[in-house]
Amino acid sequence: MLQEKPAYLVASSFMTEGHGSLEAYGEAAHPLMEKFGAEILIAGSADQFMDHFEGRWNDGARFTLFKFPSMEALQSFWHSPEYQAIKHLRTDAIPPNFTFAVEGFDPEDWSE
Repeated sequence: MLQEKPAYLVASSFMTEGHGSLEAYGEAAHPLMEKFGAEILIAGSADQFMDHFEGRWNDGARFTLFKFPSMEALQSFWHSPEYQAIKHLRTDAIPPNFTFAVEGFDPEDWSE
């Protein structure tokens, strides 16, 4: 039996002066993400420790990582009418740096 591979939603954002809060977005998005089986693995915050080794990274950028049970579940969440109706609560409040999805593997299922 072929097991579905988990998918990860990777997001980086940064707060700038004059932009609003993400509180309304979080209140609306998190129950919807749970409906599609997502769990938060890393929650970006203002006091988040990051050790930057290479490349460019915006000062004050936050890194958030969500795990979905499959790419199909992640895409169903992202393209759902419910998410599209609330997405503006995020994009109106902060300029996105990057947001992308990647299909991965569950380390517990990985054998050498």
